[in-house]
Formats: sequence, C-alpha cells, structure tokens
Amino acid sequence: MLYGGAAGGGKSDALLGAALQYVDVPLYKALLLRRTYADLSLPGALMSRAHEWLTGSAHWGDERKTWTFPSGATLTFGYCEHERDVYRYQGADFQFIGFDELTQFSEAQFAYLFSRLRRPKVPDNATAEQIERLEQLAQVPLRMRAASNPGGVGHGWVLDRYPIVKGTPAEHEGRIFIPAKVADNPGLDVVAYTESLSRLSDELRRQLLDGDWGAFEGQAFPMFKDTVHVIDRFPLDFAMDRFESMDYGLNNPTAWLFWPVDYDGNIVCLDMHYRPGLPSETTAEILRRRKPAIEGGHGWGDNNTVWADPSVRNRIGTTSKAGTAATIATEFADHGIGVSLGNNDPKAGLARLRELLTPDVDRRFPDWHPRRGQLGSPRMFVHHTCTQLIDQMKTAPLQPADKPDGLEKIDPQWEQRNGHAVAAARYGAMSRPEPSQQPKQYPDDPRARALTEADERDEGGDGWATYVNA
Repeated sequence: MLYGGAAGGGKSDALLGAALQYVDVPLYKALLLRRTYADLSLPGALMSRAHEWLTGSAHWGDERKTWTFPSGATLTFGYCEHERDVYRYQGADFQFIGFDELTQFSEAQFAYLFSRLRRPKVPDNATAEQIERLEQLAQVPLRMRAASNPGGVGHGWVLDRYPIVKGTPAEHEGRIFIPAKVADNPGLDVVAYTESLSRLSDELRRQLLDGDWGAFEGQAFPMFKDTVHVIDRFPLDFAMDRFESMDYGLNNPTAWLFWPVDYDGNIVCLDMHYRPGLPSETTAEILRRRKPAIEGGHGWGDNNTVWADPSVRNRIGTTSKAGTAATIATEFADHGIGVSLGNNDPKAGLARLRELLTPDVDRRFPDWHPRRGQLGSPRMFVHHTCTQLIDQMKTAPLQPADKPDGLEKIDPQWEQRNGHAVAAARYGAMSRPEPSQQPKQYPDDPRARALTEADERDEGGDGWATYVNA
C-alpha cells in the first residue's frame, strides 16, 4: 500500500503507527527505512518522531537503532543509501517493512526487501513456549507499506507500480494507493503551511501542496502534455522519410522506435517495440513490423537508418559471420538489420528533445492533429500506442543538482533502469532529420498510389494501420 501525495499530510505518522500496531506480539519485528541516515535522523523525521512517542515505554538501543518493547518485539530504523545496502538485511526477517519517501529508493531496492518480509518457521526442537510465540506471530499479517511525495529518482517506477489517481483512493492487482492531503493532518496549521508553499516554483507547489503526481521539481520534460504531444492518427504518406532509433537491452528492455518525418519537419514516434531479448529475437520482431500490410506495397521500409547508442560497437568476445570481432552491431547485421552510431551526448540530447517538444507560439498545429490550425505547435509527437515512451517523457528526472552536470541532463541512473525509450528518442532526435520532400504528383508506381489512396479513404483512421497494423 502507498500513502502518498501532498507534504504535511501525516504520512510519516501513519507509517510509524502502522509499524507499532503489533508490538505486543513477542517475536514481532518491524523495519522503517529512509534512503540515507541523514534523512532518517532529521529533526521531526521518523526516528525523532519515534523518540517522542516511545521514550519511557520501550528501550532504545542506539548502536542498532532499534526499539525493544516489553513483549520482546522490535522496531528497527535503517537506510539504503547505496544499491548494495539492502544486503545489510540479508538473513533477517520482518513482519512489517515501511519505506518513508519511497520515490527516493530504486525499484531494485524495494523489490529485494520483499524477500525479508517473512516469519521464522517452528524449529524441530522448539519448546512449548517457542511454539506458543510462533503461533501468536502467525496471526500477524505480513505487511509492506510506503509513504511518499511525488518526485525523486523513483517517481517513474512508483507511478507505474501503483494505481495513482489524483485525489482518489484506488486498488489494482492488490496494490492500493491512498492520496495524502494537507487537510488530513489535524496537527498542522494548514493555512500557514499553504501560504509558505505558495512561494515555491509551480512544479514544486503542485507536487507538495496538491500532491500532483504529474508534476515534480526536476522534471526533464515539464512541457510534455497529452493534449499537445499525443496523437491518435497520422496520415503516413509513401514519400515521407522514415528512420528508426533504438536503445539495446538484453536483460533490460530494448526500446526500438519508428519515426516518419512529415513535409513540415514534424517527427512522430508512430510505433515502438519495448522488450528484452537477444539481437536475433529483436531482429525478428522488427522485421515483422516492417512488413507492408498491402501485398506488393512499400510498407514501413526495409532500408531505414537505425540510430543506436555508440556502445553497440563494443566487442562482446565472439566472432561475427565475417570473421571479425563481434559487437552488438554485428549481431544485428548478421540477422539482417544494420545500425548506425548515434550521438549519445546526454546534455545535447536533452536540449534537442526539449527544442522539439517545446510549443512554438508562431507554429500552427498540422492538419492531422486534433488542434489543427491553432498556434503553439511543437515539432515532436507520439502516437498513443507508444505508452512506454509517453510514460517516460512524463516521469524522466534531471540529474540532481548536487551531482556533476546537475540539472543539465537526464539522471543517468534513472535512464539506465527505467528510461530506455527516452534514450532511444534522444538518439533519434540527435539525427536532426530534415522535412520530407513532398512530391508534386503521385509516381507511376501503382503500389505507392494504392497505399496513399487507402489512407485517404480511411476517414478517422490513423494511416499507420494501412501500412503496418492491418
């Protein structure tokens, strides 16, 4: 369960209260986590709050940061500043684990701690007292709870995991989201607190005051809006230039994007593949997507340039069909797709994507856009079926300000774990495609004319379906 949203909603109190619910059970163990020890020990934070509540009723062990209750139950405070810090809890068992500010943690840390949520089994030589205590513990539910404001390095995966709907409690596949609001905390001077938050930037105010998960400080693409950038139809014409871009992953997803360029220089991510796999497996899927829907037609095209991370040329220790040192690029070439080395300058890539996504007050929306003819159009759009790219555009965070190139590029740790579609989009955008050249008349080739005429007959359709998805 995630209790999240506005700052000041009493999230830490709720988390601490949940952890203390079963401290009368002798073998009960609870763990409360922050990302760093500094966060844990802040005045008014979890550990400080626990001292206010528990001094005189339980024993505090400073070395282990653990409260021990008269029953023998324990409440431990911990942190996971680095990825491998989760292994400090290896071998331990807890019946309650709570994450305070979940979006500060990585998804891998959160997933690993689920393995510590368990009960000890009854040993073969257990005494009657041990059996009685373990039977009591068996009545205690295993609980994972989290509290968080929007924002942070984990904003994207938390948004993906929980059914977050602004202002509405929701449940999906056993995952529960409860929105936190400033008015939920009876111990807070709401008027004064609201006044202090009103002086923040728009994104931070919406995040902390409104609990808006669609806006957060450090958002890489705050200009990305569904009503502006997401489209449901596009009249793909036979003469439009096409290119592809990809970010390869074997265990992580491979993101492969398909882009046409219209006659006004707009680029559209019209289709995408997002799945881990060997180059041979990925190639088979890409070639399938490239096949024309109309027999004898041109379809998407088999000879488009594919822009990829330059690391695809790194040697992988085997030999290609040509007898040279194999790379990811030669693996794709051996299976029928050549790739070109894209520009992986993260600062330039961020700037280029922002240039393409930022609305231009003097530019009119194209005829295929729902806002056709209105001013304020960007130059980059995404088809609504490309859900991973849409989600990542909304949740991509900037490199934190206290790190090298802070606020100048997308957080590389986030991109490596959660942002493969955005990385592929960077390689594509950095190719700087020119507007397609519109032919003065249809060519004599009846196949090309048939494809274009099919699009024209497809009223309300997306054009793309005529080529690929029919």
